[in-house]
Amino acid sequence: MRILHLNEHLNWTGGVETYLLHLIPALESHGLEQYYAFAKGNSSLLPNSFEVPELGHFGKRAEQLGYERVRCILDQIKPDVIHVHRVYNLGALRACLESCPTVVTCHDYLYLCPAGSFFYRRTKTICQRQAGLACFAVTLFKHCLTPKPRYALAYYRRVKTFLQWRERFAKIICPSESVRERLLSAGFPAEKTQTLPYFCPIEPLDEPRPTPPKPTILFVGRIRPIKGYDVFIRALGQLAEVRGILVGDLNGDTSRRINELAKKWDCASRLEVHPWASRGQIPELFKSATIFVFPSVWPETLGIVGLEAMAHGVPVVASDVGGVRQWLRDGVNGALVPPRDATALADAVRRLLNSPESLQRMSQNAIRTIKEGFLLGQHVENLMSLYYQAVNTTAAATIESK
Repeated sequence: MRILHLNEHLNWTGGVETYLLHLIPALESHGLEQYYAFAKGNSSLLPNSFEVPELGHFGKRAEQLGYERVRCILDQIKPDVIHVHRVYNLGALRACLESCPTVVTCHDYLYLCPAGSFFYRRTKTICQRQAGLACFAVTLFKHCLTPKPRYALAYYRRVKTFLQWRERFAKIICPSESVRERLLSAGFPAEKTQTLPYFCPIEPLDEPRPTPPKPTILFVGRIRPIKGYDVFIRALGQLAEVRGILVGDLNGDTSRRINELAKKWDCASRLEVHPWASRGQIPELFKSATIFVFPSVWPETLGIVGLEAMAHGVPVVASDVGGVRQWLRDGVNGALVPPRDATALADAVRRLLNSPESLQRMSQNAIRTIKEGFLLGQHVENLMSLYYQAVNTTAAATIESK
C-alpha cells in the first residue's frame, strides 16, 4: 500500500511534524510505502518527499497551481490512500478527493473554525459556536479572526468548503473525543469520524524517574497566550518553596514579558527560563521535574507533551480543556483544574507535593497510562486498519454505483 501525506511543514519544531516524523518510519517498517508533500521545510528529513510551496497558500491562482502540482504527484506515485494533515490550499485538497480515498486528521481546528482555534483572544475564553457569517461580527468584540479582511474571508471560505466536502472524505481522524464531538456537531458522518489519539513519541520508563530533591514544576510549550505560560508563572508565585522551569520558543519580546511577569508575581529568583529544547534534551527536563504543568487555555486537541511527561512517570496538573481528559484522569495520574485559574493550579500542585504517597502512585499510573493506550505500535496498527477500511469502503461504493 502506498500512502501520500500532505502537510504544510517538514521539520522538528511543531507537534504535528514531530508526530509525522515518528509515524512515517514506523509505517514503512510495516511494509507501507510512504510519500510526503510539504510547503516549507527540510526535504532531507524524509525520503520520497516533494516540495509544493502552494500547499501553504490560498487564493484562486495558488489553488489552481496547488491542484496541478498535486495532480502531477498523484499521477507519478499513484497512492492507494492520501492522508491530509494541515493544508491550506483548497485546490490541493480537491485534487486529492478526485483521485483516491482521502483521509484527514484534524490536528487542530483549521477545517472547523475560521480562526483555527475556537478561542477568543480578548476574553481568553473558548468558543462554542459553529462557523457561520456571525463569526465576523463576534470577532469585532472578542478578537478571534484576523482583522485583515482578505485573510479572514479566505479562512472562512476554507472552513465552509471543507464542510461542504465532509461526505467526500473516506475517514476523518480525531486526536480526542473532544475533537470528534466538534465534528459531529458540525454534521460530519459518525461512521466516518474516528477517534485515534496520538502516540507518545518517548518510550515509557519501566519505573518512574527518581523524584528530584527540590520540588520543581515544569512548563514546556510555545510562548503564546493560548498555552497559559502566564498562568504557570502566576501559580509559581503562590508556591514559595517551589522552583519553576519554563522552556519555550523564546525571543526578545517573550523573554521580556516572562521576566516582567516573574518580577510582578515575586518568583523571578525561583524561575529558570530556557530556550526551546531539542528532542535529546527532553528526557533530562522531565528528570528534573516533580510535577509537569499543562496550563493551556484553548481547547487542546490532545497535548502530546503531557504524554511525554507521563512516560517518565511525572504526574501532570493540567487545565481541563479540549482533549486533555483523553489521557489525564483526575486523581489517578494527575489533576485537572479550571483553565486560567492560577490559584486552583497552585493548590493542586501543593496538595500533590504534600502527599508523597499520592505522587508515587500517580507516577506509576502515569507510566501505565502510556503503556496501555499511547504506544507507537498500538497507534500504527489502528491507523493501518483505518487505511484499509478507507480503501475497501471506497472500492465497495464504486462497485455499488456501477
